Amino acid sequence: MTLPALRRPAGDRPLGLAPTFHPRLHLVAPPLRARRYLVIGLLLAAIGVFGVVSLHALASEAAFQTRDLEQDVNRLALDYDDLVAEVAALESPQHIRQVATTELGMVPADAPVFLEAPEDAPLAPEPLAMGEVTDPLKQALGRSG
Repeated sequence: MTLPALRRPAGDRPLGLAPTFHPRLHLVAPPLRARRYLVIGLLLAAIGVFGVVSLHALASEAAFQTRDLEQDVNRLALDYDDLVAEVAALESPQHIRQVATTELGMVPADAPVFLEAPEDAPLAPEPLAMGEVTDPLKQALGRSG
């Protein structure tokens, strides 16, 4: 196994040997345009990656909001169904009869009586004069006031 030959640094030349000079060769810096294009390319790539990540985050946030709204709509639809069922139960004749007899103290009528108004009875009450107040109960009882 052999080791590759190592180059000596320029300062470690043996005495008496001068560095060789090649007049056609000289050190050249890389062109500035290439460096500019590299920086612009990296900057555009970074902006592109940032844009894609930002759009992904916005899309994820919108998806979470959509899911939350759908859950709210489903919950409200169930609440609406419950309220419709409750209204139907409260409107039933059995419930109305129970509330009238237990809470309001009403009693069921044995035989209903129908009143007939005379044919010459007015269909609507007469309009009141400005500031005039009438009490129908007092009128029915024959009291003035």
